[in-house]
Parts: sequence; structure tokens; C-alpha cells
Amino acid sequence: MFRRLVCLSVLVFLLPSLLLAQQGKLRGRVTDKQTGEPLIGANVILEGTSLGAATDVNGYYVVLGIPPGTYTVKVTYIGYQPVSVSNIRISANLTTTQDFQLAPSAIQVEALRVVAERPLIQRNTTNTIRMTTQEDIENLPFRGVQNIIALHAGTVMQDGVLHVRGGRAGEIAYFVDGATATNPLYNSQNIPVIQEAIEEIQLQAGGYTAEFGGANSAVVRTILRTGGPKYTASIDYRTDNFAEPGKKFLGTYSYGYENAVITVGGPVPFLKKMRFFIAGQYNYMKDRNPTFIVPFEFDSLTDDGFEGRQIGEPLPGPIVYKSNHLWKNWRGDRQIQGTLVYEATKSLKFKLTGTYRYYRAPTQGGNFMSNLYNYFNLDRRPIQKLKTTLLNLRVTHLLNPNTYYELNFSYSNRSSKTVDPIFGDDWMKYPDSLANLQAGVFNPEDSVSMRQSGWQTRYLGPPLYSTINNFEMEAPGTPPDSYNKNSQTDYGIAFNLTSQITKQWELKIGGRYDYWTMRLFNVGSIRRALEFQYGPHGTTPQTFESDYERKVRVSKAGFITFYGYDVDGNKLDKGPDGPRHPIFASFYVQNKLEYRDLIVNFGLRFEHIDLNAPRPKDIENPAMDTKLDYVKEDELTYTKPYQYLLPRITFSFPVTDRTVFYALYGKYVQMPRLADVYRGIRILSWVVSPVTRRPYGYFGQYAGFTAKPEFTIQYELGIRQSITDNFAFTLTGFYKDLRDQLRIDREYTPDGQVLFSAWKNFDFGTVKGIELTLDLRRTKRLSARVNYTLSDARGTGSDSRSSRVVVSDATIARYPTFIYKLDYNQPHRGSVILDYRFAKGDGGKWLEGLGANLIFSFSSGHAYTKIEEPYNLGQADPWDVGVRALRDVRNRIPEEPLNSSSTPWTFNLDMTLNKVFYFNQFNVNFYVNVLNVFNTKNVINVYPMTGTAEDDGWLRSPLAAPFYQIPNYVEFYRAINLQNRWGYQLATGTDIYGPPRQIRFGVKIEFK
Repeated sequence: MFRRLVCLSVLVFLLPSLLLAQQGKLRGRVTDKQTGEPLIGANVILEGTSLGAATDVNGYYVVLGIPPGTYTVKVTYIGYQPVSVSNIRISANLTTTQDFQLAPSAIQVEALRVVAERPLIQRNTTNTIRMTTQEDIENLPFRGVQNIIALHAGTVMQDGVLHVRGGRAGEIAYFVDGATATNPLYNSQNIPVIQEAIEEIQLQAGGYTAEFGGANSAVVRTILRTGGPKYTASIDYRTDNFAEPGKKFLGTYSYGYENAVITVGGPVPFLKKMRFFIAGQYNYMKDRNPTFIVPFEFDSLTDDGFEGRQIGEPLPGPIVYKSNHLWKNWRGDRQIQGTLVYEATKSLKFKLTGTYRYYRAPTQGGNFMSNLYNYFNLDRRPIQKLKTTLLNLRVTHLLNPNTYYELNFSYSNRSSKTVDPIFGDDWMKYPDSLANLQAGVFNPEDSVSMRQSGWQTRYLGPPLYSTINNFEMEAPGTPPDSYNKNSQTDYGIAFNLTSQITKQWELKIGGRYDYWTMRLFNVGSIRRALEFQYGPHGTTPQTFESDYERKVRVSKAGFITFYGYDVDGNKLDKGPDGPRHPIFASFYVQNKLEYRDLIVNFGLRFEHIDLNAPRPKDIENPAMDTKLDYVKEDELTYTKPYQYLLPRITFSFPVTDRTVFYALYGKYVQMPRLADVYRGIRILSWVVSPVTRRPYGYFGQYAGFTAKPEFTIQYELGIRQSITDNFAFTLTGFYKDLRDQLRIDREYTPDGQVLFSAWKNFDFGTVKGIELTLDLRRTKRLSARVNYTLSDARGTGSDSRSSRVVVSDATIARYPTFIYKLDYNQPHRGSVILDYRFAKGDGGKWLEGLGANLIFSFSSGHAYTKIEEPYNLGQADPWDVGVRALRDVRNRIPEEPLNSSSTPWTFNLDMTLNKVFYFNQFNVNFYVNVLNVFNTKNVINVYPMTGTAEDDGWLRSPLAAPFYQIPNYVEFYRAINLQNRWGYQLATGTDIYGPPRQIRFGVKIEFK
């Protein structure tokens, strides 16, 4: 124990948490304009800051520790006329090169002022970094960091999930101002960013240098804006709320979209050395998931008695859907985000970053399938309430002109709960008819209300409505039968030291330490938990010998999973049921050698991953409480830490100012999402117990403590080339070797006997591809960028659950022994971004400030497997038979090798049109965003039985003939399945078509 405490203390002080260097560097040379001779001791100053440097004997200078942003740099030298260059962009962790040529005072009468052009190619970067600045973002037709990232080469956005260079979902690490913004429970973006608060976004796709980690596919770094020396403010409001649901407006429909953003920035009054920037956002949608809906109406439907109601009982009302509208499908969130910068001295700076977001939305009804199932009970759907908080303090201390260090102290929290809209956190009342009666859910004196409520027992709500041969729908007032809450809290401290040892050699050392506290409480069936404790009528309370026995029996009865809470949902801080405390620590050393014709980055990264996941000491013969069939908690142990040494080396060859070659090699590790690792003691007992363990798992009960980090080796080779002063391209080839990827497999004894199902690191794959970007700097009012990716992603599993059927049906199924095209493999994907606009003072009164931004995106479709028509219904019902093979792959009979077919090509055009009016103290910008301009019904998925989006193949099957005789069956099946994809959404949770056209009008006022 003492040794562990010592190691922990060393890690805390030597491997501080998550600091990625957030400062940039400026370097260059100052020479005599006539002779080209170096000017020794010339002063280089960043105007408006205390940053600067003097040139050395060869005329070179280096300025370290520059916050990202746009600057004016001034150079002065005795006997020479000053030169100022504005619009020089400094980016986080990158080097910007700017040379100066000074003319003698006798020749130059006035100081020279030059506006710098943004470099088309990055000379000093040795890997692929896709940069997006606030200037790039402000005219985009859509919002959201994920959507912005998806524009870049090497990315695939499929079914709302982002993949980078063939990586699985969840292989991206997110950072905001140097603080982690990734939630390890799901490996997802944890801290969203208000678009107007962004200074720049860096996407490092594929390989990256030794100072970055925690991701196998990409790193996304977002730097927030800071206030300037003058006060600025803006108000932005956009909406599409111009028509009633289902009614057309300008050829499209309204989704009740509203977005309002206010920003304020500048110096803090009476504190000249302190600046602030604050952004606040309100976002709301009445219909949060714009969907193609073909309208239909069915009236006078009656119950068929399949679920216990009286045959012929009328449904509570007609079923009516309007065009492209899902009822009561809202979402809303409020967010505030800001930075506070304090320059204590010329060498000591502080930056405080804060963000808070509160999000609410019903958990059901978000797609047509769920909306229809809850049609009569949409007001009683559970509500998800999500809060995210981030506080990050960064201290930057310039020790001397060549050395500085940064310290980061961060706190983040994500807390989420899913609650009944009536009883909130009082979850034991959800299915209690007496509590519902007291809350006025139904009126016992109203015969209609009583009939519709129809509670079957005290804790069992009304039966489902069933119509047209057992099509099920929830009855009004049906209570939720589950409750969930979870939280993830991170405390981090970090250190990063950068030193320019010589003018060519930059040394970085640093590290991070993240200490997480993770809690989860989930009740699978509240009704079963209450009936077990109090009887079906609440009159026969159960007695227990101890609190321990009650915990075990109640958790089993109610399928309750918990850690960080007790069995009743009260917070718990110690013991086997206490919170999980994963620790992620790292340390790196990185060297960067910068010559005019060669830049080398070589470094070594150490990763320490300690999950502290409970597990039995002996998995073959775990110590069990045989009376309760529960693991003996005092004999559990914990998983051991994983440690890795990861070399990284990158090269850049700036052959000329216009041509740069670069190459990369690196090793990377990432822990799979911890939701698969932390299972709770109840599930752990179920999985490992000799009584209940199964070789095929049971309802997703798999051992999580067996999961290890996933490993990737990456290679990259590319060229950046400027064709002219305004046109350049980048061509990159990449190769990824995917190893130790997670999948559901079996745990065996040494002699080959199956113990149980578990997460194992047995999947593997390869990804290769070419990325091409073309950049046109604004010329004659037009700027353009083209992104294109040709790739091939293959492996033995598209995700950790791809081969789960092998575990359940091992007698007829086998794990893939060769790689095949992954589900998200899209060979061709790209985008064309065009921006044409008249600047201030250009084009006359009517054209000044007029602009258009067009984004054309395309994809060749993704891989899927064609399957045969079913020979019988099997376990399918007459409503999901057309997609049964998607719901349960054991029913799938492939017609071809895995993923040999591809969905159709997709094409989409998004657009922004705007007109800016310029006034002395402010500007007014009127704009319209149009998503999916041509209202294209893009086919993003297909029915594997037919290979089309319009037909699942069932109604034309001979097996469907008997169902044609059922009144309303064919008409209802066509309406909900063939026209509105009910079955496909039931089976996959995704849709067949992309979103329809959306038109949003907005106005933005900017105060100077």
C-alpha cells in the first residue's frame, strides 16, 4: 500500500495532467533589403503584447509562448526604416515563419506596413494538421464541431458517427484550451463549444507527435477566443420557425429551430492587464431530428386483444402524421463559455477557461419508430437532463527568451440522468399506481380516464394497445419502468516545458495526470424491484437478514447496475460498490530540429493506464457466496495497470518555399470505452459464477475486466505544394496497422474449456488511403477548398460487437480469419467549399458586403452485405420480418462475401447567402442558411434483402400472402415501413435517408 501511495505521489508531481502546449511560436530572419546581409540585434515586437525578441548574429529570431490568434509584428533597427506586418496568424503548438527585409532610412522615408497572407502550406509541421479558424467558420451554413471536422479529408460521418482514417467510432480525443474534453465512459466529445467562441480548431488526423495521446485515430484541439484591447460584442439570432408543423414554407418545412448567441469581449474595467471573452448560447428545436416523413392517417383502429385488452376496443384516437414532422420531439440547451486572461508581468500570464451547459430532451420519440410506439404517451416519456462543466487554469511562465513552461489545472464534470417528467428523481414512484393517482395522472371518478389507465396491478401499468395483428403502442399514462443517472468527474494537473536550446533545436518535456471519479446507477425494471420487495399489490413486504442480502436480492430482481451509489441510488464513496477511479498518466520527451531544408520531430511517449476494475482473483474458481450466488466482495482484486513506451518520429523537407515533403511513423494506444469495462458487481457475479455463467453471454452480460488498450501503428507520407501565390495542394498517403481491437469472445481455461463471454482484444485490420486538398486563396472575391479521400478500411470487425453471433452460435458461426471491408468503408469521399463575397468598399452600394458560401459534399456509399429472403418467419413478427436479419444476425443468410456490396453515391449541397451593412460603430449581417438545397433524398442505408431504400422485400414474399387478408395490414405496413422506415429504425436505430431541406433565416449585429 505504501509503495502505491509513493508511486501515486510521484505521478501527481512529475506527470501532471493533460497539458498540451497551447502556445505558438514565431521565427524568421531579418536582413538588409539591398544586400541580403543579416541585421544583428534587430528588435521584433508583437504589437499589443509584451512579447518579442532580438535577432542573433545570423539575423535569426525566435519568439516563444505566443497565444493563438492574429497579430501585427513590427521590426525596428537603428539606421533602417521600421517594417510592420499585420494579419500574421499564430496557431497552437505550431511554428509560423515570417522573414523581414529592412531598407536603410536614407532610402525609405515612411515606415512600411504590410498585410500578411495566410500561408497556403505549412512549412514547419511534420504531420497532417487540418486548421479551421473563426474566419473559416463564420459563414458556414451549419453548426457544430463534429460537422466542421467532417468536411476535412480523411473523415467519414456515417449515421451521425465520426470516423477518421478508417478508425472505429470513439477513436478521437477532444481537447479545449488544453483540458481534456473526452468522456472515457463512451469515448465521446464531452465539452461542446459555442461556434462563435472558437479561435481555431486543429484536426490532427492519423499520426501525431509524442506530446499527444489518448486516441488511435485523431486529436481535435479547440482553442477559445480571448478578449482584445478594445470592447467588442455581437448578437446573433437564427430561426426556421415560420410555419406550422407539416405546412410548407418556401418549399420546405419548419422544425421549430431557434439559436441565439451573444458574445462580449475586451479589457476588464480598472484592470488594464486583464481581458475577458464571454459567449452565451440558447438552442431549441421543436423537432430535433429532421426526417423525411410521408404523411398518413388511420382512423377508427381497434384493439385485437393480443396484449390482453378487449377485442374491438378503440384506440385512444386516430394516428396522424404530417409531412416531415415528428410530434413532441423537442430538445433544448443553454450554454455559457468564456475566457479570462491576466498578464501579471511580461513573463507571467494566466488564462482561465470556463464552460457550463444544460441540455434537456425526451429520450424516446426521436425517430419515427419510437415516436409511433409512444404516440399516445408522448407526454410521459423520460427526459434526459445533461449538465457539463469545465474549469481550466493555465499558467504560462517565460523563464527567459528561449524557455517557458506551462501548468494546467483542470476540473470537468459530466452528469446525466433520465427521469420521469412527473416524479423526477423519486424513481420508486414511477410505476406506483397510488402515487400516480395522487399526482393526477388519471381520475378514478372518470370512467374514460380509468379505462385508458387500466393499471393491471399496483406496480404494473396499463397493457399495451395492440392493433392489426399485434402492432403494439403504449397506452396513455404508461409510466417509465427504468431510471438512470451517471457522472464522470476529472481532476487534472499538467506540466509542459519548451526550450529553444539553439536556434535549430527545440526541446519539449511534459506530461499529464488525469484522476477520474465515475459513478453509475441504472434500474432496469423498477416494477420488478418493487414487486420483489413489497409484493404485486404492495401489501406483503419482504424481510432480509441483512442490508447485504437486501442489496444482492433487490439488485437481481430489478436488474440494478450500480457503482458509486448503493442499491437505492444514494451516493457511495467507498467499498466494492464505490466509484471507479481510472487513472490516465503520461510523460513525453520530444525534440524538434528546424533547419531551412529539414525539420525533424522525434520523441518518446510513456503511457500509464490504470482502470482499477474489480475482478475475481481466480476466474476459473471465483470465491462465491453460494447462498446468494454473488461474488465475495472482500476477495475481489483489481486489474493491473498497463504501461507503454511509444516512439514517434516525423520529418518535413521544405525543399523550397513552395514545396514541402513530410513523413511520419508512430505507435499509439487507446483504452476502449469504459462503459464496456465497468459492469457493476451484480453483472460481474452473473458472468463469472459457475451457476449462471454462459459461454454465449446473456442479454449483453460480458466480462469487462478482460479488456485491454487497443494498439495502432501509423505511417504517413505526403507533399505540400504551392502552384502559384494563391493556389496550393496537399497530397498525403497513409497506412494504419490496427491491432488488439476489442471484440466479444470467450474466456478459456488453460486446458481449453469455455468459462464465459468477455471483451477480448482479438480483432485486427488495416487502413490505407490517399488524401488530396486543394486551396485557393481569395482571388477576385473567390476562395475555394477541395477535400478528397480515396481509402480502403478492412478488418475482422467494424466494432466490438460485430462478431457477437459467433459467441451465441458457435456451432455454426466462426470468427472472421481474414479482413473484409468495414461497415463504414467509403472508398470515395470529398467536399468542395466555395466562398464568394464582396468586401467592405467593394462592388458599390448594392454589392458591398454581399456573399455566398457553398458546400458540395459527396460519397461513394458504404459497404454492406446482401442477404437472401427468409424461408420462414422464425422469431420475427409480421411487422419486423423485413428487417429481422438486421435485428438478429443469426437469421441472416448472406448471398455474397461480407460487405461486398455498396450503398449508392450521395450528393449534397449546403449554402449560406448573406448581406452585410456597414455602419460607423456596428455592422448588421442578414443571412439565410439552406441545408440540403435541392431537398435530395440521399440514400445512406439500404435494406440488405433488396439492396434498395424503398422495399424491404417482405410484401412481395410468398410468406406474406396470408397477411394480405388482415384488414388494414398491407396499407399500414406500406405507410410505416416502406414509406417511413419503422422496421429499419427498430432494427438499427438509424435511418435510410439523410435529413431533408432546412432553411434558417438569421441576423447578426457586431459592435466594434
